[in-house]
Amino acid sequence: MTRTADDLHSAWARLFAASLAQCGVAHAVISPGSRSTPLALALAAQLPSTVLHDERVAAFFALGQARASGRVSVVLATSGSAPGHWLPAVMEAREAGLPLLLLSADRPWEVQQAQAAQTVDQQRLFGHHANAYFELGVPDDHPAALRAVPRLAAQAVLATRYPLAGAVQVNAHFRKPLEPQPSDGQEPWRPRLEALARAGAPRLFAPQAAPHPDAVAEIVARVRAAPRGVLVAGPLPAVQAAELRAAVLRFVAASGYVLLAEATSQLRFGLPAQTQSQVVGAFDALLRSPVLRQRLRPDLALEIGAPAVSAQWLAWTDSEQAPARLVLPGERPADPAGGALGMWLGPVAALLEAAAAQLEALPEAGAAGRAAATAYALDWQSAEAAAWRARQRANAVADDAPLQEHDIAAVLRAALPAGAVLAIGNSSPVRDLDHDLPPDGVPLGVLHQRGAAGIDGGVAGAAGARSVLEPPMALLLGDVALLHDAGGLAAAAAVRGPLALVVVNNDGGRIFERLPLGGDDALAAARERLFVAPHGRSFDGLAATWGLGYARVATAQALGRALAQALAADRAVLIEARVAPGGSARRATLLAAMAEAAEQALAP
Repeated sequence: MTRTADDLHSAWARLFAASLAQCGVAHAVISPGSRSTPLALALAAQLPSTVLHDERVAAFFALGQARASGRVSVVLATSGSAPGHWLPAVMEAREAGLPLLLLSADRPWEVQQAQAAQTVDQQRLFGHHANAYFELGVPDDHPAALRAVPRLAAQAVLATRYPLAGAVQVNAHFRKPLEPQPSDGQEPWRPRLEALARAGAPRLFAPQAAPHPDAVAEIVARVRAAPRGVLVAGPLPAVQAAELRAAVLRFVAASGYVLLAEATSQLRFGLPAQTQSQVVGAFDALLRSPVLRQRLRPDLALEIGAPAVSAQWLAWTDSEQAPARLVLPGERPADPAGGALGMWLGPVAALLEAAAAQLEALPEAGAAGRAAATAYALDWQSAEAAAWRARQRANAVADDAPLQEHDIAAVLRAALPAGAVLAIGNSSPVRDLDHDLPPDGVPLGVLHQRGAAGIDGGVAGAAGARSVLEPPMALLLGDVALLHDAGGLAAAAAVRGPLALVVVNNDGGRIFERLPLGGDDALAAARERLFVAPHGRSFDGLAATWGLGYARVATAQALGRALAQALAADRAVLIEARVAPGGSARRATLLAAMAEAAEQALAP
C-alpha cells in the first residue's frame, strides 16, 4: 500500500478547490496552519498561490488582487482566532463592492463548546458585513454530500458578486488525521467523486442589469432643462476604466456638461487632447471661495461612482445652497448628504451611454440654452486654468530645496511612465493627489481603497495588485498608514515587479492638525498628543527586516532619482520621503491662492 493524496479528506478538499478554479477563482492566499492542511494542499495544487503568515495582511492582499483585476481570490486560514483577523478586509470588501472568498478551516462538531484548543464559534463570523455564509461539513462519502461540494463552491463564488459584490465565508470542518493517508484506491466512494470531478462545477450566472427606460428618460429630460450642468466623478473602479471613460466622454459631449473629475475617478488622466478642456480637477480648491460657489453653481449636478472625496463638494451638497443633484452610484446606494432628486442604481456606463444616445437623437437645444451652457463651461475652464497656474507658481523652487508634502505627487507623477498604476492611501495622500495634479493626457491607472476609507491594509492591498498587474506600480501613503500595516511589507516582499512604496514621513497624523479644537494651548497640546501622535520613527529597519530596497530622501531631486531606480527594479523598494511638519498650514495657503487666482480670472 502506498501513500497517496486520495483519502477522503484530501479528495474532498481537492474537489472543492478544483470547483473554485472552474468557477473563476484566480488566486489562493494561504496562511499556514494545521487544521487547514487538506485545503492548503489542494488549493496550492489547483491555483497560483501566495503564502502570508498574517491573516489580516492576506485578506487585504486578496482585496488588492480583486481591485486590480476584477477577479476573486480565495483566502485560507486555520481554525480558532485566525479567521477573526479578516474582519477589516471583510468590511472594506462590502463598502468597496469587491469580491472576496474566505475559507476558514474548523474543527468537527464533537469538540465544539468543550474548551478544545483553537476551537471557537466560527459560524457567521462577520455578521451583516459578509454577503453569505456556507458550511462545508466534515468530509462525508454519502452521494448527496459529495454532489454538494461542487455546487456549494459555485454558489459561494457567485455570492461574492451577486446581488452585490462583497465577502463570503465558507467554513470547512476536518477531523484528524489531516495529512494524506495511505490508500489502495478501492474505496466505494471513489468512482462517484471522480465522476463529479470530471463533470466539473455547475455553471451559475448572475442576471445582467440594464438601465431602466424611465430612469434614462428622466436623466435626459432634466439635462435638457438644465443646460448649466456638471458631472461629478468620485472614486470609480479601475477595472472598468475603458468602458466608463468612453461613456462619460460621450455623455459630456452630448450634454455640454463640465466634468469635475477626482484623481480616483479614472477620468482625470490619459484623456484625449480634444476633451481635456472639458475636465476640471481643481474644483475642491475653487469651491473654497463663496464667490466662486455662487458664480459656478450648476442648475444640475450628476454624481457618478462613490461619493466624492472632496470635502468642499460634500459640504456644498449638505448646505442650504446645495445644487440640484442626481446620483448614479453604481450598484450600492450613495447619498451621504441626502436630498438628491433621484438615485439610479445599476451600471454607470450603461446609464450614461443610453442617456447620451437619446440626447444625440434630440433636436439641438435653442440658442439661449447653448449660449448659457457655453458661457458656464468657459467660466469653469477659466477658473481651472487660473487655479493651476497659481499652483504651478508655488512649485517654482529649486530641486535641492527641502522636500515639501505638496511637491511629492508631482515628482511621482513625472516618474511614472504612461500606463503605470498608482495606488493611493487614504487620509491626506488622496486629497493631496487632487490638489497637486492637474488633469493630463498621459494614461495612469489609480487604485484607491475608498470603501471604508480607512488606512487598513494599504501596503498589503498594493502588493496584491502588484501580483496580478504588469505595468510599473507605485504606492503613495502616509507614515501612520505604513506603521498600521507594517506587516503588509511581508506581502510586498513576496511579489515581483517594480513597486515603489513612497511613504510621506511627517511624523504623525498631520491631517488631525485641521481638527477644530480651538486655539487654547491645552487643547492644542491634547491634539498633538492624542491625535497627531508623533512617533519619531524612521523605516529603514522595517525595509531591512523584509529584505526590501530602501531610500531616504529629503529633496525633490533625490525623490526623483529614488523613484527612477525603484521603477526599474524587480522588487518592492521603500522610499521614505522626509518632510517637515507644518504641511497643513502650507496646504491651506496654496489652496487659498488657487481660489483667489480663479476669482480674479472671473472678475468683471
